[in-house]
Amino acid sequence: MRNLVLLTFLLTSALMSAQFKSAPISTWEGNQSEHAILIDVRTAEEFDQGHLCDALNIDYKAEDFKEHIEKLPKSTPVYLYCRTGKRSESAATLLQELGFENITNLEGGYVAYSEDGGTPCLE
Repeated sequence: MRNLVLLTFLLTSALMSAQFKSAPISTWEGNQSEHAILIDVRTAEEFDQGHLCDALNIDYKAEDFKEHIEKLPKSTPVYLYCRTGKRSESAATLLQELGFENITNLEGGYVAYSEDGGTPCLE
């Protein structure tokens, strides 16, 4: 009986802690933005130095990050990136806690995008 309780607890915990996805930033294709939200979680200064086209800039470390994120539709796929992938991973965890259904952290961030020959938007 004790093992059954433990097994039930572990299965429930696993189901409740659904993980966000991660994918190399090189897999991002601009045409995905028609059906998804692309968010650059870097600072405005970093964003102004170059970013992926169609990205929204919502600074993860800003006090109002959560306020801005909560205005977005939770059922729309969200792709997150930062400089190297650490901030976007933290942001993905927060979005998961807020109930977003389809989150992808773009691994490697803007550094990997640039090193792979990605074309920055400077608009």
